[in-house]
Amino acid sequence: MHCISKSRSVALLGGSLLIAACADVPLAPSSLQVAQQPSESVGAVQQTALVYWHAQQAVNGKTGLVADASATLVRNANGISFRISTTGLTPGNAYTLWLVVINNPEVCTATPCTAPNIFNPAAESQVAFAAGHVAGASGQGTFAGSVKEGTLSGWLPDRSFDDAMGVSVHLVINDHGPMLPEYMPDMIRTYRGGCSNASPFPAIFPATALADGEVGPNICRLYQAATFEAL
Repeated sequence: MHCISKSRSVALLGGSLLIAACADVPLAPSSLQVAQQPSESVGAVQQTALVYWHAQQAVNGKTGLVADASATLVRNANGISFRISTTGLTPGNAYTLWLVVINNPEVCTATPCTAPNIFNPAAESQVAFAAGHVAGASGQGTFAGSVKEGTLSGWLPDRSFDDAMGVSVHLVINDHGPMLPEYMPDMIRTYRGGCSNASPFPAIFPATALADGEVGPNICRLYQAATFEAL
């Protein structure tokens, strides 16, 4: 996962959704696809990608490649499974992982697709909750899940996931700030949970995103991301 170390500019940024997440295991920015090979499942294809800091983290001096982090996407005839293992999480902070599926990436004017492209109706994209947890003392974390082809619920209405091999996929981590018991489990299950109105929510995000979760006192920012281009 370290065969390419060049930094790139940062862009953006559930069918039935199965989720899993764990902290301290011995949860659009753009990342670069670095490998592709058949997985162990017949007919499946595995892609790997680097993980990058999201542009919203520049204010904290975090840019470019996330050290010792990687992401994997496995596509098969029925859907996709994904996993992102990362570092640099703030111990005690709550994080969520968001799955961005772009059904028509060919309409995008940039590669990977940027937020304006993702929210272009012609792209037929969807943004769905994928996983979440509170970071442990090590600052390491793994977010994982899977989604089947079919109806896909999320921020945008009337969307589906029809071609596992043909979609572009972004995995985007959101930082909700220090875990606050009174705002749990919203802080690890919703986009807005625990976040104040002063948070730098991207103006292009739909109202459904900003209504997803209970408003709180924390400043929340998009944190890290990886992207996978369509096959």
